[in-house]
Formats: sequence, structure tokens, C-alpha cells
Amino acid sequence: MLLLDITTFEPENSVELFKRWKQAENMASPKGLKVVNQWFDAGGGRVITLFDVETVKDYVVYNFPFIDLCQVDVFPVIEASEFKQFASKCMENLSNVRDSP
Repeated sequence: MLLLDITTFEPENSVELFKRWKQAENMASPKGLKVVNQWFDAGGGRVITLFDVETVKDYVVYNFPFIDLCQVDVFPVIEASEFKQFASKCMENLSNVRDSP
């Protein structure tokens, strides 16, 4: 499952956050977690990360060391092409239900 994570932090927490981040990078990530890509907000104070996880537990284990320094908003996401296929199938099913006697 894909999770989009927007992590917001106060500038005064930057040094400690980056220390912990470096430590986390040197440790093994949970087996069921892969960082697909990561972006830093050019204005500062936010990191946007796309994770591919097997379970939410893998995500929680990875992020636990940072919860006292950051606010994290996380959303399950799907790729646009996958959503279009899903929506098309739903519309087709809905149309079939409406056309049924």
C-alpha cells in the first residue's frame, strides 16, 4: 500500500531531527517498508515522503523516533491510472444496476 506522509517540523527542531534521521538511515528499515521518493519543501519546515508499505505497523515503526519532534499527516494513496480503472469499473457497475429491471 502507498502512503503519502507530510512531516512538518519547527525550525528549532531541525538539528535534532536531522541527527535522528541520520541514525535511522544507518539502521535497517522495517522489512515491509520502502521509501519510494522524498521531497523537501523549498520553503523549509516540511518533508513529503511516499512510502510503499506492507502494513501500517511497518510505517509506525519507521516513524516512531520522530513523533516528539514533528507533526505527521499521512494518507493512503493510489496511482491515478489505478484510480481511473477502479472508478470506471464502479461507474459500469452502477450503470448496470440502474439499467436492471
